[in-house]
Amino acid sequence: MNRPHDDTNSSSTAVYERMLGLSAKTVVVVMVVITVGAMSLSMAPIADAQNGTQTGGGNNASETFAVQQGDTCYTVTPMGDGTNNVVSYYDYRTHGSGYSSRGTTDLQIDDTSQFFFYKGNGGLSLVFLHDQFSGNRSTGGGTVTLVMRGMPVTGGWTVKDDGYAGANDTFTFNKSMTTASWGWNGGRNDGGVYRAPPDDWKGEITIDPKFNREAEHYPYSGWEGEGTMNQVERWIVRSGDEQAHALNMYEEVKITPGTCDSKGGTQTQQQDQGQGQSQMTSNQDSNDDSGGLRTIVSGPGFGVGLTVLALAVALVAIVARRRR
Repeated sequence: MNRPHDDTNSSSTAVYERMLGLSAKTVVVVMVVITVGAMSLSMAPIADAQNGTQTGGGNNASETFAVQQGDTCYTVTPMGDGTNNVVSYYDYRTHGSGYSSRGTTDLQIDDTSQFFFYKGNGGLSLVFLHDQFSGNRSTGGGTVTLVMRGMPVTGGWTVKDDGYAGANDTFTFNKSMTTASWGWNGGRNDGGVYRAPPDDWKGEITIDPKFNREAEHYPYSGWEGEGTMNQVERWIVRSGDEQAHALNMYEEVKITPGTCDSKGGTQTQQQDQGQGQSQMTSNQDSNDDSGGLRTIVSGPGFGVGLTVLALAVALVAIVARRRR
């Protein structure tokens, strides 16, 4: 006996099959979207890290410099935010105030010579700072001569510490070479500021240091005690990220726009730099070929993306089996 055809059951089956088909398609679409999104997220930090390493952080690339000495390279940025004038920042005082910089006392270090870039409202400057103001002559003075090549010809010595009449310090400049020689008594500091338009710091600059006996004004006439009591013992370069990097006092330094590549590495050490705390890095034990720059990439990663893709394939297979 033939059973009557059940139209209701056929309709339900057709609807069910359509739902299964839609579900399978929906699962595939959703899983593909999730997979692509996860892989995109994992790639974004890598792209950002590569961009930062190569360009120095996008808009600030022209204000990022590589300071190289031998096989060691440090990436530095200017101090200052462009709102203050570098002359006011340095705050050089003359007679009755110690012939020293009073605006940089938080950075000054005894028996230490340093330099750094400063971004002020009048341009970009290279600031030189020697020793520490204390007012106590018995702490010892020092002598430094720096021979520089490649300084912007559009710039000049905005601050000469010391530049008063009768001062022994000398500042010379021509298109091929810039020279500065300092000599100071104990309890004082010395230095200077060379300023130029920001866009003109494009070429390579070299600094050939001559400390102590190699300096022009050694021995300085105003010292108390022997020359051995009036010595510069360290040379550092500072960065706007509050790091200070130790340099070899007897080796030339090259400064170029941009960041360090894989020419050398640094090892970070915590040391007291004046009143504030800075990260001090040394140019010794530089076996890391990353240029001292290490990027930690975070994000879902490719592992999650592949896992999601595998789940999508498995779900499609399950749905297909249920339709048979």
